[in-house]
Amino acid sequence: MRFLIVDDERTVHEQLTALIPWEQLGWQIVGHAYDGEDARRLAEQLMPNIIVTDIRMPMMDGLGLLEWLQESNHPAKVIVLSGYGDFDYTRTAFKRDAYDYLLKPIKEAELLTVLGRAVDELRQEHQSQSDRINEKAVLNQGLVLMHDELFMQAAVTGQLDENELYVRAEQLMIALPDGRYTTIVVKILEADEQIQQRYGGDRNTFLFAARNMIQETVGKQTLVFRNLQKAAEFVILLSHQARPIEWLASDLDKLRSSAERYLRVRLKIGASAPKQRISKLAAAYAEAVQALESLRLGGEETVAIYGQATSAAANHVKPIESWQEVNMLLDMFLGTGALREEGLLLDKLNEAFSSAMLAKMSATEWKKAASELLAKLEFAGGHDETALQQLNEARTCIQEVRTEQARQAIRTLLQDRLIKASSATRMKNGRQLMEVVKQYIDLNYRDVTLDDIAQKFYMNKNYFCSLFKSTIGESFVEYLTAMRMEHSKRLLEQSELKTYEIADYVGYSDQRYFSQVFRKHTGMKPTEYRQFARHQAE
Repeated sequence: MRFLIVDDERTVHEQLTALIPWEQLGWQIVGHAYDGEDARRLAEQLMPNIIVTDIRMPMMDGLGLLEWLQESNHPAKVIVLSGYGDFDYTRTAFKRDAYDYLLKPIKEAELLTVLGRAVDELRQEHQSQSDRINEKAVLNQGLVLMHDELFMQAAVTGQLDENELYVRAEQLMIALPDGRYTTIVVKILEADEQIQQRYGGDRNTFLFAARNMIQETVGKQTLVFRNLQKAAEFVILLSHQARPIEWLASDLDKLRSSAERYLRVRLKIGASAPKQRISKLAAAYAEAVQALESLRLGGEETVAIYGQATSAAANHVKPIESWQEVNMLLDMFLGTGALREEGLLLDKLNEAFSSAMLAKMSATEWKKAASELLAKLEFAGGHDETALQQLNEARTCIQEVRTEQARQAIRTLLQDRLIKASSATRMKNGRQLMEVVKQYIDLNYRDVTLDDIAQKFYMNKNYFCSLFKSTIGESFVEYLTAMRMEHSKRLLEQSELKTYEIADYVGYSDQRYFSQVFRKHTGMKPTEYRQFARHQAE
């Protein structure tokens, strides 16, 4: 409890300081003033809870100080001390909201009783106010949750038709857009890191701050919801009656800069095409999500509007290589039970999830690649309860595009499976390994080489050639040639491509050599085979 002592006599200050055991009571004298003007300045600066003041002082007397406190709505309780027993002073002081009036000389017991009573009343008032604030906060929190749940039913799950939505919205005092509106999805990136670093792990406080920031940016009358199925996603219904559609780009950029300034987080934002009817809310939400997920994960662009191509899409480069290697190693592991160098799979996983690789992928592409990887692990079976929990966690992280958490969950699944793999069975089944290699050759027959196989499957070339022939029944070159010839025959039968074009397509840069190999394989030149095949088809 904070006290300000006001008297023009220094001895009174010393007496009051000595009379009361301030520290033992948990009270504190925060300031001493020697006239009314000084008291007013300190009251504004220090915001004391209780002011003990004399009546007669230079500059401004005690009654003047009381009048100023009354006019400025200062919350402090004032106890007046005076050597005058004049009833007029007493009456005036109480008219100006004095808490109590004591005569000098000050009696210790009387002063302590009055101060104690004032402190108790202040604490009760504070508690009552705190209770009212808490009660209002709980009610408001419940109303906000009901608003969010209504949005979920209308836009995400599509459980409400237009009439039901209007009725429910009216019951919850939600003013739905009247006329054209745009649905905007706002995804907060690195939310988990910020929650830990700046909010001490308190997710609710962070989300409250994020909602307030968005609401302040777009305006109090604009509807803002939180998607309760996502970790950090908010949805805005921007009415174009209040905000013309021409302002949309600047509004979204303002939202991005506000998040960086006040929350220190980055955003990805997707906006739908304008809609006229609220019945199109679910479609608008889907468009906004699609626009958002078209942005590259690590790209500089943060805003995408449905139907408008981004530069990210125009300059897109697919990071296929790393994901193919992860899938190939995983296929080898799941097919044979183990790997020669288990760390390679985990290293390639980290590479596929690296910032450099994510920067080249849109959220849609990343979700597809990560989901395919997870599906292979899930389909392999043999999961205990812990692994099933990890699978669910990874699936949720992929849907919410939480890349680092998804990587950790998938890595944990892989590590557990690698540990459980028996060392006695590692790579003992050559046929299973060669089946995986065959799948790779089938996918890459146009340009695959022996060096590629040796590098990707981490095998000596001579060992691979020997193992391939003993398990498949023909050499690598024979198998590859047969694969290319089968594709060549299909193209001759079903297309109008010229011979040199087909040769190049299946992996031969020299048309003459291609024709020699084709004739050796089929007994006919490519042109002869095309005529023969079409005659047979007739």
